[in-house]
Amino acid sequence: MTGEPDAALDRFRVVLQEPQDLVNIALVVRAMKNMGLGRLRLVRPAEFDAYRIEGIAHDTEDLVARTELYDDLAAAVADAQLVVGTSARRRSSKQQWMRAAEAGRELVGRALQGSRIALVFGPEHRGLSNAELDVCEAVINVPTNPEHSSLNLGHAALIVFYELRNAAVELTGSEEPDLGQKRLRRVPPASSEELERFFELWREAMETLGLFTSVDRIPKMRSFRTIVQRASPDRRELGLLEATAFEIIHYEQRLRERLGGRAESSEDGESSGRPERGSRGDSRS
Repeated sequence: MTGEPDAALDRFRVVLQEPQDLVNIALVVRAMKNMGLGRLRLVRPAEFDAYRIEGIAHDTEDLVARTELYDDLAAAVADAQLVVGTSARRRSSKQQWMRAAEAGRELVGRALQGSRIALVFGPEHRGLSNAELDVCEAVINVPTNPEHSSLNLGHAALIVFYELRNAAVELTGSEEPDLGQKRLRRVPPASSEELERFFELWREAMETLGLFTSVDRIPKMRSFRTIVQRASPDRRELGLLEATAFEIIHYEQRLRERLGGRAESSEDGESSGRPERGSRGDSRS
């Protein structure tokens, strides 16, 4: 199957049956926007305020503006060729029950064949009733901890929408975003000669810091060699280490020069502060 994932997802209608909390409506709207679904229907919501929803779910004005309000579930799903409910717990009913992951592939496959699909989520305080599930041909279940199975409406919706988008990307052969590391300019690895030059410079830098003052430098340098060789640095990386060693050596030299200059200035100040014998300061009239 080929096509765009958003075209397949446009065949879905998200139906919230009697949602109780405006914040949860906003969370569903945000999840829909994130995953590429754009058609929301609300059946007897306790509250609907487009301005507040847009304030919670930013950049969703277009989706909120298309939201449709219905008085009953049957009317909200009337134009769908397939109605799919959601439930946190398995019930003894005639519908086909699916896990979210398998539902993604099956439902997107149906959408790519032209079916309009209604995804129905129940109210937060009770979920879909048995009578409401009777309207559905299939039911999606998200596997959760049996001792605490109920999901927040926004969370449940996001999980289902995520599986739908994954399936849409896969079945349409769309390119997924490249999550690999940014490609760096190819730099050749450091040669043995370059490494030996670096190790000699590093030894000088460590001696400048006094690392070898009271210990044998040979085993210490052997450890430094092991660390650097294990890293297999390229020329650019080795150049950065060399610049660090140079900075250590030159900083120590600059510091000595600066301290030496201060000492000379102090000595000059002391000598100029003593009046010489026979100077005007010692003359008596």
